[in-house]
Amino acid sequence: MRSVAFEIGGKALLDGVSVTISPGEYVAVMGRNGSGKTTLIRHFNGLLLPTSGECFAFGLPTRDPRCLREIRRRIGLVFQDPDDQMVAVTVEDEIAFGLENRAVPPEEMDQRVEAVLDIFHLQHVRKRSTSALSGGEQQRVAIAAVWATNPDVLVLDEPTSMLDLVSSVALLELLNEIRGSKAVVHVTQNLQEAARAERLIVMDGGRIVFDGPPQQALEDRDSLRGWGVVAAGRTASRNAPPGKSIAISTEALNHVRDDGNETNHVLKDVTFQAPRGSVLAIVGKSGSGKTTLAYHFNRLLEPTSGEVRIGERPARSIALHELRRIVGLTFQRVDLQLFEASVLDDVAFGLVQRGMERAEAYRRARLFLHRMGLDPDSFGNRAPGTLSTGEKRRVALAGVLVSEPEVIVLDEPTSGLDAASVEQLSEIVSELANQGKTLLIITHDLNFAARTADGVILVDEGRAEVLEGTDRLGELAATWLAETLSRFRSSAA
Repeated sequence: MRSVAFEIGGKALLDGVSVTISPGEYVAVMGRNGSGKTTLIRHFNGLLLPTSGECFAFGLPTRDPRCLREIRRRIGLVFQDPDDQMVAVTVEDEIAFGLENRAVPPEEMDQRVEAVLDIFHLQHVRKRSTSALSGGEQQRVAIAAVWATNPDVLVLDEPTSMLDLVSSVALLELLNEIRGSKAVVHVTQNLQEAARAERLIVMDGGRIVFDGPPQQALEDRDSLRGWGVVAAGRTASRNAPPGKSIAISTEALNHVRDDGNETNHVLKDVTFQAPRGSVLAIVGKSGSGKTTLAYHFNRLLEPTSGEVRIGERPARSIALHELRRIVGLTFQRVDLQLFEASVLDDVAFGLVQRGMERAEAYRRARLFLHRMGLDPDSFGNRAPGTLSTGEKRRVALAGVLVSEPEVIVLDEPTSGLDAASVEQLSEIVSELANQGKTLLIITHDLNFAARTADGVILVDEGRAEVLEGTDRLGELAATWLAETLSRFRSSAA
């Protein structure tokens, strides 16, 4: 890549970038939200073409459409949002799809699919519809499908952002295993992941601001803070303890899902209470039922049996428009939540629909964009589709918080966020709890859970256990880590 610039809508996303990736090299790419990381890697296999400058892969120009088939055969790219690359109905068909397009013989194809299902521990969902998977399961399938094609270069855009600790560690161990035999480009917001690489590229404002050994960058904390890779380390304060009245609760909640291929008992007798002004972290492995539980809180899903209560009222007795004013929800897949022509329109949408005067709705939308660290003058008129995933997530959060719901449900809110944004979110969570809001936070980020939550709901295979405080999070992390390493080493043997 030589002097590459890329513009969209008059905004420069890359500005004179030159970089070379060598065979077998393991490169981490970091930078704040909107710094150009995803734009950079999408040039590697010609998904994006430079506005100016040149990009070559294995000596082939990405501008030449005759070369793209060979380039994309040799460079496998996994998107940050796995749903963007799902094409098949079932998991095993998704993994086989790339092999079929490469005309791999049927017997070899079957062997590769079986091997990859084993490697990524997907045998139990092989017949399941890809649309019925959790976000973490979808991410594992997306990585597995690219892995099966055996590319020379593996490009991963925040591959652990939706993964639980177990799956994250397993993936990192696999990447270690192929170190040197394939080139790996690993976009991440995690310093520990970046430290595993032999080379670190840091981007800021569409430019490469650092390119060298990770340890060299890690020793310069001031520069890392300036580039948005690490936060200032402020600690959010909780001034108000949770109240005694119950804001939201469930009683023997069950949910059975039939996706046509199989019937799954996704939630099993889930019972908990969330006091007003509390922050509860909902944690568990991918596919355990966390998001399904969240979708019951404002009746995006209805229970097979049992009930959700808002205060003393059954949720089913509350009109949907009122319930969804009381309970605000951000989705794990943030693109599902953004649909207007501009960022400002998206944030103001709910207020306008409820009858607020447009001038006041847009004034409040600007205020909440600013609160989420997005300058409304710079971002307000941009189309949501032009934003980075981290920026989209902050817009979605602003769109929920602007309506000031009493109960706020956040599904993987730190996924895709840079360090400064995670710190800012932690402060917002504490501020909202101090105001008497109740927050339910589904997260794989156990550090964030320990930092923000009063208690924990552990979901495991559809059942829920309520833990007092967050002291057991460290124990859970250690147990999951030990299980993962044991399983990985036994399968490698």
